[in-house]
Formats: sequence, C-alpha cells, structure tokens
Amino acid sequence: MKTSKFAQFCCLLIVFSMLGCSSAYKLEKTAPIQYSRAYYQHWTAPIKVGSSGINFHIANLTPANNVVIDSVFFRNLKGKLVPSRGKYVSQLIKRKPISEGHELNTMKEFPFEITNRECVVSYRENGETKYFKISNLIENEGIYYKDGPIVMQ
Repeated sequence: MKTSKFAQFCCLLIVFSMLGCSSAYKLEKTAPIQYSRAYYQHWTAPIKVGSSGINFHIANLTPANNVVIDSVFFRNLKGKLVPSRGKYVSQLIKRKPISEGHELNTMKEFPFEITNRECVVSYRENGETKYFKISNLIENEGIYYKDGPIVMQ
C-alpha cells in the first residue's frame, strides 16, 4: 500500500514538473529579429577587485516594430540586453566583487538546455514574452581589467 501511494506521488510530481517547464519557456522556431553575429568575451578583474564575467554582444540586431529586446540567458547567467552603438550588449557578472561577498552569480535553476556556444534571447512581442535560441556564438579574446570592469552602456 505504501509503495503505490509513493508511486502515485512520484507520477504526479513528474507530470506537474513537465507541465510547468514546457509552457513557461517555449523557444520560438523563428523570431521577428535580424542580426549579423553574436559573440562574447570573458573578462577578469584582479584579486583586489575579484570579479569575473562575460561581455555579450549581438551586432546589428534589428527587431520588428512591435518587438522589445529584453534579456540574454548564457552559461547559467542572465543579463539585460541594452542597445549600444549599433548592437545590443549585456555584461554578465559570473562572480561578484570581493566587496559584495565574492559569491557566484549563476542561476540556481537554468530554464534552458543549451550548449556552451548557444544562448537564448528573451523579447516581448505585443506584450507577450517569447524566447529564441542563437547558435554558433563566437568567442573573442578575453579582457583583463586592472581596476575592475568598465560598466557597459
């Protein structure tokens, strides 16, 4: 009797988790967005500052009129994408500075199954949040910030 109740509980748990995950983060097959390339570069600050992260860029990104670009999900990190000089950029901070506890800044539960050379971009179209995947990201040479990272604008 105990085994059957436990089995029922496990089945219900699996069903509810599948329902919750599949509907919340569905990737669009095509997105109303055009871009020329997406690339990233790791950055590090010395032990005095003690932080590290990734500068993320999407060049020549052109969304449709009713689309607002929001965020990027990449390597267990999430960051706001902001327009800057003809591209959208995000500074993903992997490790907080020593002054802020030096802890990892990664997401506990990353909502997408993607490789290290893929990211997911979230955007709003007519008020609805949607997601699309970019593959084959280009890695540029890393940067060492002597006095800490420069905040992107």
